[in-house]
Amino acid sequence: MFSPSSIVALRKERGFSQEVLAERSGVSLRTIQRVERGETVPRGYTLQALATALESSIANFQMTEEQPMPAVPLADLRPDPQFLQLLNLSALSFLLLPLLNIIVPVVLWRARKHQVQDVAELGRRVVGFQILWQVGCFFLYLLAVAMHLVGGFSTKSTLPFSLLSILFVTYAVNVGVICYNAFRLRQGHLNLYPIRL
Repeated sequence: MFSPSSIVALRKERGFSQEVLAERSGVSLRTIQRVERGETVPRGYTLQALATALESSIANFQMTEEQPMPAVPLADLRPDPQFLQLLNLSALSFLLLPLLNIIVPVVLWRARKHQVQDVAELGRRVVGFQILWQVGCFFLYLLAVAMHLVGGFSTKSTLPFSLLSILFVTYAVNVGVICYNAFRLRQGHLNLYPIRL
């Protein structure tokens, strides 16, 4: 298994900065930073270019027994049911401004995903459902407009009523789903939003 710390150790052993390694290997600085942080695993050309620049074999990039996998231990994640509830209810921000139902949960999710237990999974579920809801609303509005265009000029006076009906129904559905999942979250269930992206 690939070890990011072995690349860092070899680079420092050779006295290279990340910039020098990027120049010598032909790999972008951003890629080297991501590899060293363990955000990506180098493959093919990138792996060979790094090995050549560091004058090392690819086998030296493998993880040894004493090198633990860099990860956030579960013991470091603290339970915080109030934050989970806040993350779920933050999707209601669409009532103030469209798209806030995606932006606010993403900000909260990314801020605490390595600190609070179950935030990573719940954040994915909340954001996935809200994206699906936004896409669904868009296509419903598009369908209503298309039906009125195909229907001719006699039905154009009902277009505003149709759009308002879609608005109220979709908003009511989203509020209902968020509140239902808030109730389930309060009971300790974490398997929320089964329909999502």
